[in-house]
Amino acid sequence: MSTSVIEPGTRLAGRYRLDDRVSEAGGSTFWKATDEILARPVAVLTFAPGFPRVHDVVTAARAASRLTDPRLTQVFDADDSGENAYVVSEWVTGETLEDLLAEGPMEPGRAAAFLMEAAEALASAHSAGLAHLCITPHNLVWTSGGTVKVTGLGVEAVLAGSVSDTPAADDTQGLGELLYASLTGHWCGAEGTQLPAAPSGPDGRPAPPSQVRPGVPPDLDDIACRALHIPARAGQEPLSAPSEFVSALSRVPRSPLPFVPLAGSTPPGVINRPDQPRSTSTTTSPVDPLSRTVPDPPQARTQATHRPQRSAQPPRQAPVRHSSSGGGGSISRPVLAAIIVGVLVIIALGGWGLSQLGGGDDNGTNPKAGTKTSPATKAATEKLPVSKVLAYNRGPHADSSANSDLGKATDDNKSSYWTTQHYNGADFGRLRSGIGLVLDMGKTVSVSNVKVSMPPGTPGTVELHIGDSPTSGTQQTDTGDAVGSFTLNGKQAKGRYVTLYFTKLPNIGEFKARVQNVAVYGTG
Repeated sequence: MSTSVIEPGTRLAGRYRLDDRVSEAGGSTFWKATDEILARPVAVLTFAPGFPRVHDVVTAARAASRLTDPRLTQVFDADDSGENAYVVSEWVTGETLEDLLAEGPMEPGRAAAFLMEAAEALASAHSAGLAHLCITPHNLVWTSGGTVKVTGLGVEAVLAGSVSDTPAADDTQGLGELLYASLTGHWCGAEGTQLPAAPSGPDGRPAPPSQVRPGVPPDLDDIACRALHIPARAGQEPLSAPSEFVSALSRVPRSPLPFVPLAGSTPPGVINRPDQPRSTSTTTSPVDPLSRTVPDPPQARTQATHRPQRSAQPPRQAPVRHSSSGGGGSISRPVLAAIIVGVLVIIALGGWGLSQLGGGDDNGTNPKAGTKTSPATKAATEKLPVSKVLAYNRGPHADSSANSDLGKATDDNKSSYWTTQHYNGADFGRLRSGIGLVLDMGKTVSVSNVKVSMPPGTPGTVELHIGDSPTSGTQQTDTGDAVGSFTLNGKQAKGRYVTLYFTKLPNIGEFKARVQNVAVYGTG
């Protein structure tokens, strides 16, 4: 049982050094740590004093440690015999399914391949008597090594207090929800994800994927419906086990997932999700914060074929043809030169004469050449209303504070702030590349400038992005020092979303972003 408060720098079992507190929830804390014996990063879960389910979590982690499927997060150690209980597991880096789907739904063949990996991993767990019960888009990761990884097996269910009399059916439904999301970009499961909610059909159940996104292949549409108990084609029985889900997917076309070396990874291909998905639904479930977004430009997610560029060469000039002096109809060079000189003299004299017209004392009533008599009237800029405020909070280790107090960034209250969690350095403790504060303007606007107020301190760095997607992949118009009061130039860029994307944290006594107020000026 954990009986003491744990701080960064603590060593557990004499080898696991806790480096950065990543998140806290419900009495448990998730850390990035270092296994000092094997010199590798690990993930460590610790518990607050009096946490009631420590023994159950450790027991579940030990059971998961016996699994060998590489697509399941590996558990290295778990112990509750000492002063501080802990679970040590593989440190997974990459993009969660939620991250990938923020850009748009997957191409169907890639979605089938992605879910096949997850289904096979869960089927192997069920064959060993273990279930997940809490699988969501946060638990499916496209790793930086170019593989699919399912996280949280067993442990998350205990932390959430989830139990089931039909674990195989529940995990199959979870796989159906992930396939549905991959095909449509919408989430039909319980709350807890930033994907837009799936529209409902007349019976209150989610509308079939093919009604949400035209072009979904019938076989994949059927598999999702069978897993979710949505009426499918006649003769199609519901799926009730991950192994049945695997068997069904094995009969449909699947696109190969990209293999990328450890230096980086290329996410599975995604396609555009329209702002207003066509649907035959009669009711719509509540929409989560990042709803109805347009993805980054296609090059941000689709896999491009890179061809070597040819070296730049100056344009070839047409060959100069020299005529001989004796050729019929030709003009000799001396004669041609004299003609050119004469023309230039005439032009110069004509220009001088024109300049003298009206050159008398006009008392300023006649405008001089080049004077603008009616300058173009610019559209007046004004402070634009903000529809809602979002956080661009990419995983796999979401910022524990960024989704809270979002409205305080635009409430004009000098004593209220939107803030991130604090980090162990201006580089976010190397846990992420940045974090965004997104202003949804509700419609496309033209942005002249954005005024920002933050506390004084050592400057960080913030980029201004404007476009039809709440991501850092949209058009960047300006960069500024993220501290105090400053103005970013919108350069009349147009878009629905105005994003402050922090790439370096300011030091205001601790490393965190703290925004007092943001105001957007332009024309709507």
